Amino acid sequence: MRKLTFALFAVAATGGASYAQTDKLLLEANRKTILDAKKKVDEAITKKDSLKAKTWLTRAEAYLDLANSQDAELTNQVPNAGFIAVESLKKAISLDVVNGKEGSTAAAAKKYLSVAYNKEGKAEGEGMKLYGAFMNAGIAKYQSKDYSGALKDLQMASEIGSKDTTAAMYTGIIGQMAKENDAAKVGFEKFISLGGKDPGIYYSLAQIYKDEKNEDKALATLEKGISINPANKDLKNEKINMYLAFKKIDSAISELSAVVEKDPSNVQTVLNLAILFDNKAEQYNAEIREVKEKLAEFDVEGVKKKVAAQKDKVDAFESEIKRLTDKIKKDPKSAVNTKKQIAEITKQRDAEKVELDNLNAELAKKSANAGNAAELTAKMTDLQEKQKAAKASALANYDKALKVDPNNYDVNYNLGVIAFNEAVILNKKVGDMGMDEYKKDGKAAEATRDDKFKEALKYFEKAYSLKKEEDVKENLKQLYRVLKMEDKLKELGE
Repeated sequence: MRKLTFALFAVAATGGASYAQTDKLLLEANRKTILDAKKKVDEAITKKDSLKAKTWLTRAEAYLDLANSQDAELTNQVPNAGFIAVESLKKAISLDVVNGKEGSTAAAAKKYLSVAYNKEGKAEGEGMKLYGAFMNAGIAKYQSKDYSGALKDLQMASEIGSKDTTAAMYTGIIGQMAKENDAAKVGFEKFISLGGKDPGIYYSLAQIYKDEKNEDKALATLEKGISINPANKDLKNEKINMYLAFKKIDSAISELSAVVEKDPSNVQTVLNLAILFDNKAEQYNAEIREVKEKLAEFDVEGVKKKVAAQKDKVDAFESEIKRLTDKIKKDPKSAVNTKKQIAEITKQRDAEKVELDNLNAELAKKSANAGNAAELTAKMTDLQEKQKAAKASALANYDKALKVDPNNYDVNYNLGVIAFNEAVILNKKVGDMGMDEYKKDGKAAEATRDDKFKEALKYFEKAYSLKKEEDVKENLKQLYRVLKMEDKLKELGE
């Protein structure tokens, strides 16, 4: 958003030293006139004239002259002159009512309280004086970094100038500076409702709604801004950022895909689309992990193995009990000691039988939920397919970006990361192989893994040649160690 600057409604200085003394005398004379008028009306409202509407109207006009004087010595003395003028005007209106009808003084006072607009929409009338007073006061306070004070003045200017986009816009901007977002929203919304087109205002208002987690209004504001400023790239980019912030990655992908389709030669846009697909693929990891954990609850085969192993334990104890019982029949003299052994083993067998009963109950429960397991398995397959498709789309767009700009650092780096992560997965599969499986497929799996590490190396070396970033250097060191490239490792200072 562009930096805000205010232009003071300054009186043009007359050139030439010969006029300096005259200017000074005129300034002092004008200052005296304004202060005398202020003193006179302040005294009048403390006397019997305080009940006269005309007195309050005169007082309002005196304070208006002070507020619009452009004389800092005066305005610093009475920084709230505009508000005093408003209070005086309202007092004049309230005093000029007879039998429910307002008189001419009230009508004159009302003209100050709002800017009139002609058929062409041009501002005119007495209301311009009060509008100017508040704008000037707001500008002065803004320049002295009194944002809260400036906001109050600009809000009043916007109220008086009901069709003025300038005061509405500045109310919004200063509202943000004063950290009063409700006031900022009112100003920005009014600016937009009056037909304001500045893209920076749409952006700022959308940010406020974004911070409030109001997705619908944030996106609607950007969409309206884009419809009015169709060529503005900042608003379009922010809309995509907004989708990502609100976790609407599919919408972001759809939006950016349309942009890439129109301009496939823009490497940054194509790269951003690749990154979106990359992020989408990553998002599936959490869902896949969750389904795996639930599937573990329906692992019937795993429990069957536990039941079989537990039954073998129980059977072993049963066999030992039978052997010892037979021993008593054959050797009655050993009956006392043998019975003690039978008692101990029976106790152990009973404990193992309890565990067997528990496992059988678990097996029955999981067998009953076999349908749920099938449903989860189907879901797992669907998620894995979607993740695979997202990864393929990411890779396709990275490749497309690389063709447009082979020397793009980010493209090469991201392709290196993708290849490296795939190599790590392949390496884990090799490590998880049993002896028989390794004898059969191990060497081929290692070759595939190493090819993927070499692919990652190619991209990281290119990225490092473009930009000597420390994290790329560390990745290269790791790859040189894995691939046993000692000479290359030495070149990096290892």
